[in-house]
Amino acid sequence: MFGNHDIASPVKQSFVWVAEYLDGTCLSEFDYKTQEENNYYKIDRKNLLRFGLVGNGASMFFEVYGGVFKILGQMLEVSYVTDDKTYQLTGRAMMYNDIITYKDAEFLFNPTEPGSGQTAITQFNFGYKVKLNIDGVDFHLKAICQIPNNRLTRLELTLVASEELNGRLEIKRNGRSVDVIDAPLTKDVGGTISWELR
Repeated sequence: MFGNHDIASPVKQSFVWVAEYLDGTCLSEFDYKTQEENNYYKIDRKNLLRFGLVGNGASMFFEVYGGVFKILGQMLEVSYVTDDKTYQLTGRAMMYNDIITYKDAEFLFNPTEPGSGQTAITQFNFGYKVKLNIDGVDFHLKAICQIPNNRLTRLELTLVASEELNGRLEIKRNGRSVDVIDAPLTKDVGGTISWELR
Protein backbone atom coordinates (compact mmCIF):
# COMPACT_ATOMS: atom_id res chain seq x y z
CA MET A 1 0.00 0.00 0.00
CA PHE A 2 2.72 2.52 0.92
CA GLY A 3 4.52 1.88 -2.37
CA ASN A 4 1.54 3.16 -4.37
CA HIS A 5 2.29 6.81 -5.11
CA ASP A 6 -1.19 7.52 -6.52
CA ILE A 7 -2.95 6.48 -3.35
CA ALA A 8 -5.86 8.62 -2.23
CA SER A 9 -8.03 8.68 0.84
CA PRO A 10 -11.24 6.65 0.38
CA VAL A 11 -13.22 9.41 2.16
CA LYS A 12 -13.31 13.23 2.13
CA GLN A 13 -10.62 13.59 4.79
CA SER A 14 -7.18 14.31 3.26
CA PHE A 15 -5.26 11.43 4.90
CA VAL A 16 -6.10 8.12 6.55
CA TRP A 17 -3.93 5.95 8.76
CA VAL A 18 -2.82 2.60 7.37
CA ALA A 19 -1.37 -0.39 9.20
CA GLU A 20 0.55 -2.71 6.87
CA TYR A 21 1.23 -6.23 8.14
CA LEU A 22 4.05 -8.73 7.65
CA ASP A 23 1.77 -10.98 5.54
CA GLY A 24 1.12 -8.18 3.02
CA THR A 25 -2.39 -7.32 4.22
CA CYS A 26 -3.45 -3.87 5.41
CA LEU A 27 -5.96 -2.26 7.72
CA SER A 28 -6.88 1.33 6.89
CA GLU A 29 -8.78 3.91 8.91
CA PHE A 30 -11.63 3.68 6.39
CA ASP A 31 -12.26 0.61 4.23
CA TYR A 32 -11.43 1.29 0.58
CA LYS A 33 -14.53 -0.61 -0.65
CA THR A 34 -17.22 0.19 1.90
CA GLN A 35 -15.85 3.47 3.36
CA GLU A 36 -16.73 2.08 6.81
CA GLU A 37 -14.46 3.20 9.64
CA ASN A 38 -12.11 0.62 11.18
CA ASN A 39 -11.30 0.61 14.88
CA TYR A 40 -7.76 1.84 15.62
CA TYR A 41 -7.60 -0.48 18.64
CA LYS A 42 -7.98 -3.52 16.38
CA ILE A 43 -4.56 -2.94 14.83
CA ASP A 44 -2.41 -6.04 15.38
CA ARG A 45 0.76 -4.37 16.69
CA LYS A 46 2.68 -7.65 17.01
CA ASN A 47 2.53 -8.24 13.24
CA LEU A 48 2.99 -4.67 11.99
CA LEU A 49 5.45 -4.01 9.19
CA ARG A 50 4.74 -0.32 8.52
CA PHE A 51 2.44 2.32 9.94
CA GLY A 52 1.59 5.78 8.66
CA LEU A 53 -0.69 7.96 6.58
CA VAL A 54 -1.73 7.91 2.92
CA GLY A 55 -3.66 10.46 0.89
CA ASN A 56 -3.32 13.32 -1.58
CA GLY A 57 -1.02 11.13 -3.70
CA ALA A 58 1.50 10.80 -0.85
CA SER A 59 2.51 8.10 1.60
CA MET A 60 4.28 8.84 4.89
CA PHE A 61 5.16 6.02 7.27
CA PHE A 62 7.76 4.41 9.48
CA GLU A 63 9.22 0.93 9.40
CA VAL A 64 8.03 -0.73 12.60
CA TYR A 65 11.22 -2.81 12.76
CA GLY A 66 13.78 -0.07 13.37
CA GLY A 67 11.53 3.00 13.64
CA VAL A 68 12.99 4.73 10.56
CA PHE A 69 10.60 7.27 9.00
CA LYS A 70 10.00 7.43 5.26
CA ILE A 71 8.37 10.77 4.50
CA LEU A 72 7.69 11.84 0.91
CA GLY A 73 10.51 9.63 -0.38
CA GLN A 74 13.01 10.69 2.31
CA MET A 75 14.39 8.23 4.87
CA LEU A 76 14.83 10.00 8.23
CA GLU A 77 16.95 8.66 11.10
CA VAL A 78 17.76 10.19 14.50
CA SER A 79 20.73 9.82 16.87
CA TYR A 80 21.79 11.53 20.09
CA VAL A 81 25.46 12.47 19.96
CA THR A 82 27.78 13.52 22.81
CA ASP A 83 31.52 14.23 22.61
CA ASP A 84 32.18 10.62 23.69
CA LYS A 85 29.41 8.54 22.17
CA THR A 86 26.66 8.24 19.57
CA TYR A 87 23.35 6.82 20.77
CA GLN A 88 21.44 5.51 17.76
CA LEU A 89 17.76 6.20 18.54
CA THR A 90 16.24 4.87 15.30
CA GLY A 91 17.35 1.98 13.13
CA ARG A 92 17.90 -0.36 16.07
CA ALA A 93 17.17 -4.09 15.71
CA MET A 94 13.86 -3.99 17.57
CA MET A 95 10.14 -3.30 17.12
CA TYR A 96 8.90 0.28 17.41
CA ASN A 97 5.27 -0.81 17.66
CA ASP A 98 3.82 1.47 20.36
CA ILE A 99 2.12 3.45 17.59
CA ILE A 100 0.41 6.83 17.84
CA THR A 101 -1.96 8.66 15.53
CA TYR A 102 -4.32 11.57 16.08
CA LYS A 103 -5.73 14.65 14.39
CA ASP A 104 -5.74 18.30 15.48
CA ALA A 105 -9.04 20.04 14.71
CA GLU A 106 -10.78 23.33 15.29
CA PHE A 107 -14.40 24.40 15.45
CA LEU A 108 -15.16 27.71 13.79
CA PHE A 109 -18.46 29.55 14.21
CA ASN A 110 -20.10 32.93 14.14
CA PRO A 111 -21.74 33.51 17.55
CA THR A 112 -24.40 35.73 15.95
CA GLU A 113 -25.50 33.01 13.48
CA PRO A 114 -27.01 29.89 15.05
CA GLY A 115 -25.87 26.68 13.35
CA SER A 116 -22.94 28.35 11.59
CA GLY A 117 -20.32 26.11 13.19
CA GLN A 118 -17.97 23.90 11.21
CA THR A 119 -15.25 21.50 12.33
CA ALA A 120 -12.03 21.26 10.31
CA ILE A 121 -8.95 19.07 10.68
CA THR A 122 -5.89 21.33 10.86
CA GLN A 123 -3.14 18.70 11.25
CA PHE A 124 -2.61 14.94 10.90
CA ASN A 125 -0.12 13.21 13.21
CA PHE A 126 1.44 9.76 13.42
CA GLY A 127 4.46 8.14 15.02
CA TYR A 128 5.46 6.09 18.04
CA LYS A 129 6.95 6.07 21.50
CA VAL A 130 9.70 3.68 22.52
CA LYS A 131 11.95 2.90 25.48
CA LEU A 132 15.59 2.16 24.66
CA ASN A 133 18.53 1.05 26.79
CA ILE A 134 21.78 1.98 25.06
CA ASP A 135 25.07 1.33 26.85
CA GLY A 136 23.42 1.60 30.26
CA VAL A 137 21.43 4.76 29.53
CA ASP A 138 17.63 4.55 29.37
CA PHE A 139 16.02 6.74 26.72
CA HIS A 140 12.32 7.41 26.21
CA LEU A 141 11.70 8.68 22.68
CA LYS A 142 8.45 9.94 21.23
CA ALA A 143 8.66 10.67 17.50
CA ILE A 144 5.64 12.23 15.80
CA CYS A 145 5.39 13.23 12.14
CA GLN A 146 3.09 16.25 11.91
CA ILE A 147 1.35 17.15 8.63
CA PRO A 148 -0.30 20.57 9.07
CA ASN A 149 -2.54 22.19 6.48
CA ASN A 150 -0.69 24.68 4.27
CA ARG A 151 2.62 24.42 6.15
CA LEU A 152 5.74 22.26 6.00
CA THR A 153 5.66 18.75 7.44
CA ARG A 154 7.52 18.49 10.76
CA LEU A 155 9.09 15.78 12.88
CA GLU A 156 8.48 16.40 16.58
CA LEU A 157 10.97 14.57 18.81
CA THR A 158 10.62 14.30 22.59
CA LEU A 159 13.52 12.68 24.44
CA VAL A 160 14.06 11.78 28.11
CA ALA A 161 17.30 10.20 29.42
CA SER A 162 18.04 8.47 32.71
CA GLU A 163 21.15 10.58 33.23
CA GLU A 164 22.34 14.09 32.45
CA LEU A 165 23.83 14.34 28.96
CA ASN A 166 25.33 17.28 27.12
CA GLY A 167 24.72 16.35 23.53
CA ARG A 168 23.04 17.05 20.23
CA LEU A 169 20.28 15.50 18.15
CA GLU A 170 21.54 14.49 14.73
CA ILE A 171 19.04 14.01 11.92
CA LYS A 172 20.02 12.06 8.84
CA ARG A 173 18.16 12.11 5.54
CA ASN A 174 18.83 9.17 3.20
CA GLY A 175 21.92 8.26 5.26
CA ARG A 176 23.51 11.74 5.24
CA SER A 177 23.59 14.13 8.18
CA VAL A 178 21.39 17.15 7.41
CA ASP A 179 20.98 18.81 10.81
CA VAL A 180 22.57 18.83 14.27
CA ILE A 181 20.61 20.50 17.07
CA ASP A 182 22.01 21.31 20.53
CA ALA A 183 19.94 19.26 22.98
CA PRO A 184 21.40 19.05 26.50
CA LEU A 185 19.35 16.69 28.67
CA THR A 186 18.68 16.90 32.39
CA LYS A 187 18.16 13.53 34.08
CA ASP A 188 14.50 12.38 33.80
CA VAL A 189 13.35 15.68 32.24
CA GLY A 190 11.95 15.65 28.72
CA GLY A 191 13.06 17.93 25.94
CA THR A 192 11.14 18.48 22.69
CA ILE A 193 12.18 19.83 19.30
CA SER A 194 10.11 20.35 16.17
CA TRP A 195 12.12 19.91 12.96
CA GLU A 196 10.72 21.03 9.60
CA LEU A 197 11.36 18.74 6.65
CA ARG A 198 13.32 20.66 4.06
